[in-house]
Amino acid sequence: MNRTLIIFCITLFFFLGISIAVRAQIPGSSTLKVSQLSDKQITQLWQRAQKAGMSENEAIEELVKRGLSAAEVNQFKQRLIQVQTANKSSFSAQNSIRDTAGFLRDSSWILAVPQVKKVSPYFGYDFFSNPDIRFEANFAMAPPKNYLVGPGDELTVTITGANETDFTNTISKEGNYLLPYAGVVNLNGLTLEQATQKIKQKLKIAYPFISSGKTQVLVTVDNVKSMQIHVIGEAEKPGTYTVSSIANLFNVLYASGGPSANGSLRNIELIRNNKVIAQIDFYEFLLKGTMSKTLQLEHQDIIRFPVYQKRVSVNGQIKRAAIYELQEKETLQDLITIAGGMGDTAFKDAVKVVQINSKERVLRDVPAADFAYFIPRNADSIYIEKVPTIYNNRIILAGAVNRPGNYELTKDLSLVKLIQKANGILEKAYTNRAAIFRRNPQSYEQSIISFEVSDLLSGKTADILLAKDDSIHIYAKDQMEDKFTITVGGNVKNPGTFSFKKGISVEDAILLAGGFTNDAATHKVEISRLEKNKSDTLANKLIDLIKVEVDSSLSKRLGTQALLEPQDYIFVPRLLNYRNLGGVKVRGEVLYSGDYSLERRDETVQEIIKRAGGVTPNGSFANAQVYRNKLRVATTILSENEMGSDGRFLLLPGDSIHIPRNESFVEVQGQVFNQQIFAFESRRFRSYISDAGGITDKGNLKKAYIQYSNGVNKKIKSFLFVRFYPKVQPGSKIIVPEINPNEKKGLTVFELSALTGILTAIVSMVSILRN
Repeated sequence: MNRTLIIFCITLFFFLGISIAVRAQIPGSSTLKVSQLSDKQITQLWQRAQKAGMSENEAIEELVKRGLSAAEVNQFKQRLIQVQTANKSSFSAQNSIRDTAGFLRDSSWILAVPQVKKVSPYFGYDFFSNPDIRFEANFAMAPPKNYLVGPGDELTVTITGANETDFTNTISKEGNYLLPYAGVVNLNGLTLEQATQKIKQKLKIAYPFISSGKTQVLVTVDNVKSMQIHVIGEAEKPGTYTVSSIANLFNVLYASGGPSANGSLRNIELIRNNKVIAQIDFYEFLLKGTMSKTLQLEHQDIIRFPVYQKRVSVNGQIKRAAIYELQEKETLQDLITIAGGMGDTAFKDAVKVVQINSKERVLRDVPAADFAYFIPRNADSIYIEKVPTIYNNRIILAGAVNRPGNYELTKDLSLVKLIQKANGILEKAYTNRAAIFRRNPQSYEQSIISFEVSDLLSGKTADILLAKDDSIHIYAKDQMEDKFTITVGGNVKNPGTFSFKKGISVEDAILLAGGFTNDAATHKVEISRLEKNKSDTLANKLIDLIKVEVDSSLSKRLGTQALLEPQDYIFVPRLLNYRNLGGVKVRGEVLYSGDYSLERRDETVQEIIKRAGGVTPNGSFANAQVYRNKLRVATTILSENEMGSDGRFLLLPGDSIHIPRNESFVEVQGQVFNQQIFAFESRRFRSYISDAGGITDKGNLKKAYIQYSNGVNKKIKSFLFVRFYPKVQPGSKIIVPEINPNEKKGLTVFELSALTGILTAIVSMVSILRN
């Protein structure tokens, strides 16, 4: 199944009930090829959609929403009908499509096609790309009086009054209209109002009362003709459009998608009979909702979008930043008006204009007086700056006053008057000293003018006259005080650092920390206190440790020794033995396998096995397997007779014990000719190797080893030419590894020298014994 098929399957599962979080991760189906699906897959997917309670149209709409193209939707519908016709037995009454013709013809799913609005940097272009705007002609509206009647129009003439009759005919190709009892009248090229007057005049022959007014004549257009309008030039979708004859210029402009990126909106041309009869400025409609000319389209009219001549970019503090198209004589003031005017915080005295000449860019500052005379050039970039956040008459009052903030610098404003404006100082104000921060207007350096608040307000010292940008700060008493803390840690519910208050006790601090936890050692609470050592030599001891006993209910006071001092650290230790030691898992051939909690820190395997009811008759305690941290522990201390001995294997939390069955078999693996399992009959290593057919050419007998069922491994040991093989036990596994190609072969020089020396000594001993 290829990628596109997988995408399609996921798409269908989406609307069968998958969660919203999963839906966001499903890719689109725009590349799906329905031809790649089999008939069976088509049937299964459609049946699942029907089981989910979706109608036929809803299922198709979901496919479209997920990106399925219109061509693939139609092919999918055709395939589905073909499959249903060929395999009627696979479709039940619920999921079968009864009206197959209606299903194929239905196009309501087009409404589910996602519409995306294009964002254009050019002003006015978004009007044509907005999918929510509908600009079709209103066919229910009667044609206006200036509507030009012509071939194809169906007119109804109603006669009322002294005479009562009506008749309907269509204007012929030659422009003639047949009037019963009055003959033929030519209406080609006339407006509806002119055609009505001509018809009245012609009917006076058959209906004389028309002249006296006793009979009235009403002419209506029942079925308007169609006409062809050509859109050329820099249009988004140029071509020939067949529209109703009541359609206006706007209808055709919108149908053509408006201008392309290089098209003009200010000089749209209407061409008739090879002459430009009008130039349309679409900005008039966008900005004012009006058109300077009332234009009625005619058959074979041409609408041309010329290439733009001048575009100017406006940014910054403007209400509608965009790129605008300007006429030849429009000024900077006209451009600002078209863009909606300057913003509320705009700097209106001048604007920045960047122009491009033949070699480089040029920056110009255009003052407000020249806005009405400055004509921007093509590709100009205009930027309107923001008024800087600089105050001309601001005074700042901060600190311990009733109304701190910014104040207006008025004439002869003094410090006392300013404090009175702020409704005076607060009770917590520090009255011994305050400050005025003042900047020198020439050097812009800041200086400080200090004053005593109490003397100033009482009149003991002279008042101070304030200057521009002065910043007055009246301090609060709590700013002058040290902010001390205490810290509570250990076995409390919310350990942390808290503000120190005079008279706070250990009990108060523990309450601030949420109280004791269940396993808190309340009888050994420790206070670490900084020692106030005033000596000028480095001291070794810097902290005093105080141990106190605190009542667990925190209701009893224990005397002055429990009162705290700033920077104290209170630590609540944990009860030494109030904890769960953890547990071990017991599995295999025991009477009661399960998870057991450790009773003591020194509990052994033997004791846990006893708690589990002991080993079953089929179990082998000697081969018990112990696992720690997911690794098997190699233990040799367990045997059948050690259940009551002093052999102790101490367990740790998380250990697992597995008692295997008492296997009376031996398995031979590795580089032997016949790997198999043998019944245990002997403890001899070589006999099992021989029963397995011997060692292959790749086998390395020297590296062979036994893996016992208790996890212990033993290898063959060698001394000179003698090999010592480990004993085989029931449940053992003999493994013969493969020869390592990088391993050395033969004897080294030193081994040959030693071997030669040994042989020489043996020969010498034999000669001596013979003599």
